[in-house]
Amino acid sequence: MPLEYCRVCVTPNTRPNGRFNDDGVCLPCEFSKRSLSCNYLERFVELRQRIARQLVGHRTARWHCIVGVSGGKDSTRQALWVRDKLQLTPLLVSVAYPPRQVTQVGVANLSNLMALGFDTLVIGPAPRLSRELVREAFFRFGNWCKATEMALFSGVQQVALDKRIRLVLWGENPALQVGDTGMLGSDIWDGSQLVNSNTLAGGDLGWFHEVAGRESRLAPYRFPDANKLQKAGVRTMFLGPAWKDWSAEVNSAVALLHGLSQRSDTPGNTGDPQGTSMVDEDWTIVNNLLKFYKLGFSRGTEHANALIRSGSITREEGIAIAEMLDEACSDEYIMSFCRYIRCSETDFWDCVRRFAHPELFDCSGTRPRKRFRVGVGITGATREIAA
Repeated sequence: MPLEYCRVCVTPNTRPNGRFNDDGVCLPCEFSKRSLSCNYLERFVELRQRIARQLVGHRTARWHCIVGVSGGKDSTRQALWVRDKLQLTPLLVSVAYPPRQVTQVGVANLSNLMALGFDTLVIGPAPRLSRELVREAFFRFGNWCKATEMALFSGVQQVALDKRIRLVLWGENPALQVGDTGMLGSDIWDGSQLVNSNTLAGGDLGWFHEVAGRESRLAPYRFPDANKLQKAGVRTMFLGPAWKDWSAEVNSAVALLHGLSQRSDTPGNTGDPQGTSMVDEDWTIVNNLLKFYKLGFSRGTEHANALIRSGSITREEGIAIAEMLDEACSDEYIMSFCRYIRCSETDFWDCVRRFAHPELFDCSGTRPRKRFRVGVGITGATREIAA
């Protein structure tokens, strides 16, 4: 298919599980437009009612719900919103990165959440196996996060079962607010399809077994069976549809006022204009670079899209942001990632070129070179380069 873009934002048709309507508009832009005329107070009341029904007979429990956290801007604001706005007592669950991966900023932010008065359970998979899986995911899929995100989402659900907590709360609805339709549930609140995201791929552990060698090593990565969750009465819900001012900018401002620590590096090295995204480890920056070469968009596009949908910038201004930030990744992060998974930089770039989109990038050199313009597609000039 030719490279095409949403007519409202700069989401390309290369987004996994994405879709455009007959007018060429992506699902998040559709949802955003509908949300402009929605009554957020009514949505908030509906959310409270749904939570109340879910907690019938469990209001006296020590914890009303689980909130999955990293300690970053979004999870800090979620925890505060759940406690102070919804008047619930949450257990925060953090599936932490191994010691060699987590940053000191990440450690400080998780400690900050605890200092804010939240009960917090920190769990983590075995570091050695985690590194083996990260390495395998990188070379097999060009996406090392397939390993760690499986542990993240599985761990939260496992704790819900173990602690008999019937409600799991997450922030934005990724299907409606980002565009991964694999996670579409029965309504705007339903998070039961999280395991069907593009990264988690339904919870399949086939390739995990090849690395782990034995079943017992994979307990932290096993997403609970849907029937088991249903039988235990565990329900996963999204908060985002009732949250009018949910955004990276507002979440950052609120979290910073409550003690969040920022990454000190520049946007040109990280792709993060605020220094508050994914600060608990550094190699997500590398994974965003891999995403860019595979799909033609990354963090810059996501940031631009959010600003376009909020009316803060024009589509043309969003194009400039995506062009500037999508490929941002310091060589320092690439080198540290290579040291972690024990590969050479030559092997790293060989893998990158193997996964780079052959129509969108010229891979004749070490580093792929793009053949397209954001918001436009493959242009005549870039076609000549490709030829």
